[in-house]
Amino acid sequence: MKKIFIIFAILFTVITPALAETNTIVSADTNKIKNTIDITKIGFHKRLDISPETQINNMFKNYQKNLNAKDVDKFMALYSENYKSTEGYTKDKLREIAEDVLKNYPDIKYDIDVVSVNVEVDNATVITQESLYASVDSNIQYIKGKGSFDAKSINIYYLKRFSNEWKIVSDFVVNEKSAIRYGFAKYVPMLLDAPALVTPEQEYTATLKINLPNDKYAAVVSIDKELSASNIANKIHETAPRGVKSSGILERVLYSNNENKNESVMATIGIVKAKASNSGLENNIEVKAEIVGVALLSSRVNVMEPQKKIDIGYNISENKDNNKESQENE
Repeated sequence: MKKIFIIFAILFTVITPALAETNTIVSADTNKIKNTIDITKIGFHKRLDISPETQINNMFKNYQKNLNAKDVDKFMALYSENYKSTEGYTKDKLREIAEDVLKNYPDIKYDIDVVSVNVEVDNATVITQESLYASVDSNIQYIKGKGSFDAKSINIYYLKRFSNEWKIVSDFVVNEKSAIRYGFAKYVPMLLDAPALVTPEQEYTATLKINLPNDKYAAVVSIDKELSASNIANKIHETAPRGVKSSGILERVLYSNNENKNESVMATIGIVKAKASNSGLENNIEVKAEIVGVALLSSRVNVMEPQKKIDIGYNISENKDNNKESQENE
């Protein structure tokens, strides 16, 4: 306590002459103050009429607006020049990916919901839920009509304030699932489940659940794994297609890679319908199988060491413990 008073006395000695030099004049009427110091203008940032949280929420509204408007320049302006994702993508690489997606999916519709914003002076962490939908041309000769592409993800964005403008400096995809469906597959409920986070060389299970309408339909499925690195997908596991049991569930045990690189579990699904026809012979009915739908499901699996720190110094385990401790103190 004594030490605090000493520090305060020193500060008072230094600050008092400085304030005197401003020639502040206070009249008997306390409302009349001349040449006062405006403390709202002291520091690195000017005072704004809106809170940082509102600024950031507005920023992500523009994020969604710019993507849906296909305005890549305005979209990229939300990112810092030194942006680097936790997977190593630079701002130039992100622009390349964005331009490629918008070109290949011209009718894409994007939606982003800000779940939480945590601001600490000039840094902020934002958690979002995002989804997108687009139509895709069919390149499958026996299925007519366009297909559909949809994806959902949970993301963490790391922001930094430059002057009074917030910029994205890094991001981390917590969980991501996507699906491309053609033909009858667009109307069949199906889900590919895999853990969002595993350690290197860990055994985990990928599960496909599909709800076919009746016993006239069957599903033939192959579950594989792909390793994503520098935006190049390398298939490192292959399995022969298998029929799904009457329960509608198919599982496969996989092992994560030992390179700390994120993986995607992929399920290729063919939906077959039995079609009976008369062969022309007495009491002889032929049953043919016709492919009526195809789907490709993907589920992201993050692979990292238990205490691995992301490039910008964010430690997932420590952050979780700190949040728990602060909630207990409250």
